[in-house]
Amino acid sequence: MGRPPLADREAIIRTALEIGLSRLTMPAVGERLGISHFTLYRYFRSRNDRAAAAVDQAVDAIEWPEPGEDWRAYLAETAWAHWRLYSAHIGLAREITALRVIGPALVKRANQTGVLLLDYGFDPVDAVLVVDMAELVTQAFLAAPEQADGADHDAVDVLQRRRQELIGPAWVSELPSPRSRWMACRLAIRETTPSQTAMLRRLSRAPDCSRLQRPSPLS
Repeated sequence: MGRPPLADREAIIRTALEIGLSRLTMPAVGERLGISHFTLYRYFRSRNDRAAAAVDQAVDAIEWPEPGEDWRAYLAETAWAHWRLYSAHIGLAREITALRVIGPALVKRANQTGVLLLDYGFDPVDAVLVVDMAELVTQAFLAAPEQADGADHDAVDVLQRRRQELIGPAWVSELPSPRSRWMACRLAIRETTPSQTAMLRRLSRAPDCSRLQRPSPLS
């Protein structure tokens, strides 16, 4: 019998998730498993390929909601599932925000949600928009880098623009802490209106949302 392999594809993916995508490098995985770069490259061509595989496993491990009669409740549960996914795997949101990783499992999940929205009566364009919102409302905040010395200020500016597109410039500097509370406040806003003033009044009536503060990382 030949010598058993020191690692296989599943072990490498599992180790990548244990290390965390925010700290994921080829040397880190190799050191944790006690294998060489050559062995890693037998399974994955690059760090991004390995990260994509880790994303797929993380997405498949999350419990996603089943549709019910109320599309609003289904979307809220879907948004919270994204929250659990991103907060359980530090660095995942930033990977996806930077478009370095597009895992098939995440794409499949988005497609399934979109098809279900069609069953609820959404037209295709609105379904795509709503699916993006359900993901981005959590992703943009969990992925945000800190404004600190040595930070990638270009990346910070990009995410600030993403936030402005998502929630409006009046709210960007008024985000509450903890982040999970901000998430709950966002999901409390069920109606869509062109008036930001009306939306702010709606937010002020939501539980625990009247006093907004800047969030700390992943609180």
